[in-house]
Amino acid sequence: MTYRGHIRNGQVLLDEPARLPEGAEVNVDVVEKMVRITRPQERQRLAKFQPIEMPGGSLADELIRDRR
Repeated sequence: MTYRGHIRNGQVLLDEPARLPEGAEVNVDVVEKMVRITRPQERQRLAKFQPIEMPGGSLADELIRDRR
């Protein structure tokens, strides 16, 4: 089972109530938030990257061809 929550005042607060037995052992994994790029120079630099096409199309195209 996975429960989501946040840290407040140094304690884990779950987003929804969970019925866990007293003394249950749990793991806490930290989820990193994505950082939005706001600097114009960084946006311009990243905008130069273009998607590339692989020879023969995508894997989905190949699977469709194989089924015909």
